[in-house]
Amino acid sequence: MKQILILAPFALGFAGCATLFGPTSPFAVDRKDELIEFNYAWSAEASATPALVRRLRRDLETSWSAASSTAKTDRAAAQAAGRTDFRGHQYNRRWVTAGQSSRLLSLDGQTTIFTGGARPDHGAEALLWDRRTRSEIKVERLFDATADLERLVHAPSCATFEGEHAKRRNTPAASGDVFAGCPKLSELAIVPADGNGNRRFDRFRLVAPNGVAGAYAEGRYDVAVPVTAALLAALKPAYRSSFEVVQPQ
Repeated sequence: MKQILILAPFALGFAGCATLFGPTSPFAVDRKDELIEFNYAWSAEASATPALVRRLRRDLETSWSAASSTAKTDRAAAQAAGRTDFRGHQYNRRWVTAGQSSRLLSLDGQTTIFTGGARPDHGAEALLWDRRTRSEIKVERLFDATADLERLVHAPSCATFEGEHAKRRNTPAASGDVFAGCPKLSELAIVPADGNGNRRFDRFRLVAPNGVAGAYAEGRYDVAVPVTAALLAALKPAYRSSFEVVQPQ
């Protein structure tokens, strides 16, 4: 097994190797054997919130259990069929801080999973943490019930998605192209982000993993929608102070 320097003790709930520098430092666990290479990490800002750490630890343990079980099943199937082509699996998930206010912490989740096929699968996730309630909150819950996210967040992103798509292909999408137009809002991770680091969110990043907004080879799409006065007004009063309108350049 790959040897990892353990710089501080951390209870994972399974036999693994962890690196944790302190309660306000990044965390990472890295385990590798003949079946799977498993990596899971989160940012220093996440480490500073005990309730969030517990939530991430549960996801870590669930992810490890599922990934290792899949690898064992695939190797057993290959052996039963007399094949020697089993390829070790890989699982990598990391949570990167996209921004924070005094109340909210926004994490951008990036996942890569390889199970022996022609190419790995990629995922895009968003995790928004409410420090006051000590719980995860969906982006939709930041807004008044009457807010139209399709109009406020999704529609403004479509021209940028289409322009980026044309740029990566060096040509506009052809008629009948399955990636023509704009990906559905339900297919995207909505990540509140702070572009200038002043602890107020000034944009919503709409993130599409490989194969959602364009062909797999085009990679991950990450489109930013600036916070406007109309978008700010649609937020619940309790959350407005965590956001600011992007000023025109």
